[in-house]
Amino acid sequence: MVFVIGILAVLLSFLLRVPCRVPEWNVSERFPGLCSAQLDPGDLSVTPNTMLEGFFTGGPSGDQPIVVGMFTSVLGWMTTGLAQAFNVELSANTVLDLTVVLTALVWVVIIATVAGLSGKQPSDPVVMAFAPTVLLVGFSAWDLWAVMFMMLAVASYIRGSPGIAGLWIGLGATVNLLPVLVLVAILFMAARYRYIGDFFIALLSSVIFFAAVNGPYMVTEFDRWREQFSGTLDGPAEGTTVWDVWNTVLAGPTGLSVDTAAVENLSLVVVLLAVVAVLLVTVLAGKDPSIVQVLLLLLLVYVLFGRDWSLLQSVWLVPLVVLARRSWIEFFVWQAVEIGYWATLNAPGGGWETQPVFQQWGWTPQDAFAVLRVLVLLWFLIAVSVDIQRGKRALLIGVHAKNM
Repeated sequence: MVFVIGILAVLLSFLLRVPCRVPEWNVSERFPGLCSAQLDPGDLSVTPNTMLEGFFTGGPSGDQPIVVGMFTSVLGWMTTGLAQAFNVELSANTVLDLTVVLTALVWVVIIATVAGLSGKQPSDPVVMAFAPTVLLVGFSAWDLWAVMFMMLAVASYIRGSPGIAGLWIGLGATVNLLPVLVLVAILFMAARYRYIGDFFIALLSSVIFFAAVNGPYMVTEFDRWREQFSGTLDGPAEGTTVWDVWNTVLAGPTGLSVDTAAVENLSLVVVLLAVVAVLLVTVLAGKDPSIVQVLLLLLLVYVLFGRDWSLLQSVWLVPLVVLARRSWIEFFVWQAVEIGYWATLNAPGGGWETQPVFQQWGWTPQDAFAVLRVLVLLWFLIAVSVDIQRGKRALLIGVHAKNM
């Protein structure tokens, strides 16, 4: 059932982009955000030599995250061998792109992991599978791979295996550094239960596996590895940040504006203070908190007060919001706001601004949805903090293994 749901979600995402393949409609020019993709098309013609060359260097195309390139290299070689055995000519028209197939399987794994953490809540993975933000932007980048490793790390820790959790964190860090927040969440849980061993085991395991995957590439081509790794740190920023929202919407009424030159330092200070606040919430909780709740708070802090806020970062929040809140009204209100904001970024301009309601407010549609995005995430931040203090919603989503 989980597999079928995941495949249906991927097919729906693919159908949304079918108009992009019709040249006469000019959809790619009118809605570039719908048709753009950061995924390289890949290369299905992989020989044994090219497989070995691409295994540690970003796959056959050379620009994939290392751990993704390992999968695409091996499967590309297998596909090439099968095509030669059956005398089938490989082309984009005869074989599905490996990157699309792998991304579909990654989403299935995420859904299955959420289903395993949901207890007796079968609606959780079903609702999450068709989250509009994932369908619109999730399958256009490699972030879903890192989200998968993040959720596998959470599930492993919940089941009492911090070493295995560290394995997934190390692999996830080769795609995007956000899975490292799982280590911070484990540290906070260790502080809560006064058992620091879990953190050091997870930390050591993550360092070992990160080095094992990146080590050969670093030794042989350090400059190229550094350039590719820096690309994972500088992910694409789509839209605005909370600091931009303040300067655009609230600076006028309040008379206080944020100096753009000081945003980087201000963002760092606010994030650090908010992380300390999350630590206090975790340690002082009335009942046993869940690592899912703690990790969601850390991600919310990073997304809200960080230097950029892309639509892809909302994809990271989807499985955690589903597990931590389990309020479909809240979830779909949030998703509606994200869709509206995505539309203001990608739909042809000029239509929404002419509506009377926006003329009366003096705001652009994008400003309005940007404010709503901030308010929704602030709501999640406050609501999950209150849940932790009250001991709610933690019983089925990962009370520490030693107390189960």
